[in-house]
Amino acid sequence: MKRILLLALVALLPVGPVRGEDWSQYKTADELWGRLQAMENAPGVNDRTQYLEQLGNLRGGLVEFESRYGSDPRRWDAKLLRVQVEAMIGRINGSASDNGALLRAAAEIIGAADAGPSTKTDARFLAAGVHLQTLSSSGQTVDAAARAAVEADIAGLRKDCPTDARTEILRFGYARFLKLRDPATSESMLRELAGSQNLRVAAMAQEELGTFPKPRQPGQTALDLKFRAVDGTDVDLAKLRGKVVLVDFWATWCGPCRMEMPNVVAAYNQLHKDGFEIVGISLDQSKEKMLGYTQQAGMPWPQYFDGKGWQNDISSRYGIYSIPSAWLVDKKGFVRSTQARGADLAGQVKALLAE
Repeated sequence: MKRILLLALVALLPVGPVRGEDWSQYKTADELWGRLQAMENAPGVNDRTQYLEQLGNLRGGLVEFESRYGSDPRRWDAKLLRVQVEAMIGRINGSASDNGALLRAAAEIIGAADAGPSTKTDARFLAAGVHLQTLSSSGQTVDAAARAAVEADIAGLRKDCPTDARTEILRFGYARFLKLRDPATSESMLRELAGSQNLRVAAMAQEELGTFPKPRQPGQTALDLKFRAVDGTDVDLAKLRGKVVLVDFWATWCGPCRMEMPNVVAAYNQLHKDGFEIVGISLDQSKEKMLGYTQQAGMPWPQYFDGKGWQNDISSRYGIYSIPSAWLVDKKGFVRSTQARGADLAGQVKALLAE
């Protein structure tokens, strides 16, 4: 049975009569359960009054199942759904959710010996959603206990349910909550989620990252960047003064990066002899893939790699939220452009070389 989890307004609408349904017509647990499933899976309506009636009817059927079949393991599924339906009815009527009742029901289900594993998992997600809702209503002053509860939920669900989409949705909600309260942690979480296999979560995280303030504007200060490249050479932009340098944030898994690379390689081959240098900051997680691609594409310049993907130390330090991102640094070490890409890259480099 599907559940209304994380207090989402999911349509749970019945087929057939919605007022005063005669539950006695369902003679067995299987018959009644089948009816409840049909009610849950039916298409929805937009009329508020009808919706409330349907939710009330569904609640009545769930109560009937719980009271009539007290030894059937499905009673826990019925209870889990019932408390959420009750919370939804309250919200539609303008009442605050009884989070205490939701948490008590979730705890009872989690501790029940005959509740199924999936039902217990659903109860855990319900409790996590309630904890996040409680935390989100705490205002600017973060309740330490409420935050600890959410973090414990996330840690447990990441361990036990790493592929469940609800785990990442929960993490995204927590990251959004932290944005104004703990921006460094929020940004770190969103960067990781931006690389999620769940494309919806990845898109939401990337969009949210785009709302963070940019930490650097071109020309404010000389760029301080030094690292040990994968080939063992030491890179220090301070020692490249007098040259024009492109700092290229990229990855082999980034389609637009690969599309852009021929322009970058062409500009390097044309202008390297005139004082044009490139340093790459790879957001890859596989060194072998990165090295294989650089060799194939003809990219002889040094590359920084730490295998952390979106958590890359250098890209995180400079607030890189999307790639490709290419910074063009002039002879004095100042960032003159953060969008140095496209067919005119060589022209931009020539202009700076002429200064």
